[in-house]
Amino acid sequence: MIELRNARWTVAMAAVAVLVAGCSSKDDSADHSSAPTTPREQLVLTPEEFPAGTKKLDLPPEQLQSTVGDLTATQQNATFTPAECGSTQQDLGAATKELLAQSSISAATGKSGQIFVEFVSGRTGDLQRIADGNKRCGSVEVVATYDGHQVTASERVTSQPVPQGLNGANAIAYHATSTATTDASGTPLTQNAYLGYAEVRGITVAVRLAALDDSLDQAAFDQFFVAAVQKVVKAA
Repeated sequence: MIELRNARWTVAMAAVAVLVAGCSSKDDSADHSSAPTTPREQLVLTPEEFPAGTKKLDLPPEQLQSTVGDLTATQQNATFTPAECGSTQQDLGAATKELLAQSSISAATGKSGQIFVEFVSGRTGDLQRIADGNKRCGSVEVVATYDGHQVTASERVTSQPVPQGLNGANAIAYHATSTATTDASGTPLTQNAYLGYAEVRGITVAVRLAALDDSLDQAAFDQFFVAAVQKVVKAA
């Protein structure tokens, strides 16, 4: 939202958008009897399993956590409209660190600067909470300060059908658009993204495909989402 030209910042935003939205956990009540025995870091897609034409993006965990910390600190001091949509920001930093500590991450870059990000979380996320939050705060404006500059951003999230390969699965998908303007440049910067979430075998799989223009490839997103979920479904 704030510095979309930086791939790692974009991935950090994805960490917040993809994971914290579902930060409530159903671990205590979830049935993990069918959970994979395969280590979690082996459940994310390998570079060869990402859509064709992509290139692996290295994400050092410590750098990602640091960037997420910067982002959450910025959001905690931001002004949200509607105001109630910023009420969860006080706990954002701690929740994000906790979720990242329980997640394996894989990412890649694609054509036209598209960025693919996958998270496999060791906790069972609450998809209904994500759906309710997106319904309640599907359109939000944010004013924040970053690096001494004021950033004004508008964000809109709309529901969309899950890929056919996931019909019948506990999964949801969204299209998101963010437009940000800084007082330094005054030039609006728009990012579009597809987001997908699925609960399978006591694990949460979350994926995000983002680009700085309208060059998003929905077919690539569908392939990406299905491949990520099926890898967990088929894991030993």
